[in-house]
Amino acid sequence: MLRARPRNEPPGPRGYPLLGVFPRARRDPLGFFLESAQRYGDVVSMRFGTRRVYLLSHPDDVRHVLQDNARAYGKSAPAARIRPLFGDSLTTIDGERWQRQRRLIRPVFQPKQLGFVVPIVTGATATMLERWRGVVARREAVDALAEMTSLTRTILMHALFGDVAAVESRSVGEALDLALEHADRRLWSALGWLDVPTPAQRRFRQAVHAVDGFLSTMIDRGRRESASAETLLSMLRDARDSETGARMTDAELHDELKALLVAGHTTTTSALGWVWHALFEHPEVREKLLRELGTRLGSRHPGADDLPALAYTRMVIEEVLRLYPPTWLTARTPLEHDEVRGHRFPMGSIVLLSPFVTHRHQRFWEEPDRFDPERFTPERSEGRPRFAYFPFGGGPRSCIGSWFASVTMQLITAMVSQRFALTLVPGARVDRQPGLTLRPGPRLPMLLEPVITPSA
Repeated sequence: MLRARPRNEPPGPRGYPLLGVFPRARRDPLGFFLESAQRYGDVVSMRFGTRRVYLLSHPDDVRHVLQDNARAYGKSAPAARIRPLFGDSLTTIDGERWQRQRRLIRPVFQPKQLGFVVPIVTGATATMLERWRGVVARREAVDALAEMTSLTRTILMHALFGDVAAVESRSVGEALDLALEHADRRLWSALGWLDVPTPAQRRFRQAVHAVDGFLSTMIDRGRRESASAETLLSMLRDARDSETGARMTDAELHDELKALLVAGHTTTTSALGWVWHALFEHPEVREKLLRELGTRLGSRHPGADDLPALAYTRMVIEEVLRLYPPTWLTARTPLEHDEVRGHRFPMGSIVLLSPFVTHRHQRFWEEPDRFDPERFTPERSEGRPRFAYFPFGGGPRSCIGSWFASVTMQLITAMVSQRFALTLVPGARVDRQPGLTLRPGPRLPMLLEPVITPSA
């Protein structure tokens, strides 16, 4: 028997006793949320188990939660399942503790502080491209998703810690892969909230322990080598609270580095995987991208000063982030009763915001399912609400590494496209896989074809 909907509740899909809509959402999360918003409107009510959940998709309501009334919403409770991977970092904490950490970290991630990142990105990408020459000679395919994982992880490890021994990097990479795979499986498990000591759970804990051990080693090493090269570790370690002058404790530094390591490469990897898939599916976009690269760069690698001129490259990435936002779903819990469009959200309920859904809102996006980078030209962007597009979140809790991620993606997209066209292996099937990030999968097997960039 279906439970009656409380009065004054927004419309939404009916669920099953005890389970609510969870079985339907689990089968196809992306389709379920998108269909719910399109069928029931901008405010949708549903039950996940015994919890009342609200899905908001209108940009004004997204702005209300993320910006205008952000203090009334917390992340700590919804983030419980991912806490082993992110610790007590900016991703998972609330209140005064979050404000203090944000004050400490935000100055480190200002663009003027991150100039050292650009040569790290271009150097690592050049090394990968040189290795790909051998792949072409052997007429082999690559798993583009695995390649992007390795590349972005190499970049982030170097930016965070400086030089890391190959054996250490490989070991922590394997631990991260295992932990992330387990977290993805657990995310949509009906029993995912239970901490049951299964063999898989024990392997997950061991993997997280290995990551924690690596970070502790890096922090200890960084303390002994305080005069070492510029790294995010040293910058975060030396950061002081603008109000109190205090620094982070080692435990706080550890958890922030952990969150940066996990989130920093998984999101960028997912987005770059979709870039290569989109360019393969839309050769006309790729040709226009190559013309821009040929005109602006010729055959040389891009540098920081080139990025403002690579407007179409940036728009390609923005359109990928619109259709395939890595952080495709985010949750907040009202810390007090709130009201949106006349609907009351009780304290302790869950509010879901989905860039995947809002980025397809037909009121704000013409032909929303069509891949069209030029919808991000200044002329076509004029008048579009700020929160119609929020791949990096928004408001006080917007992604602190958005500049780092954007520059990394733009440089890699430009450099790879200058040298190779990536084409999907015939017969390969690539699906949207919503887990901690929205990635193409299960693999992205692609062939590499050397190219010559057009000059005009």
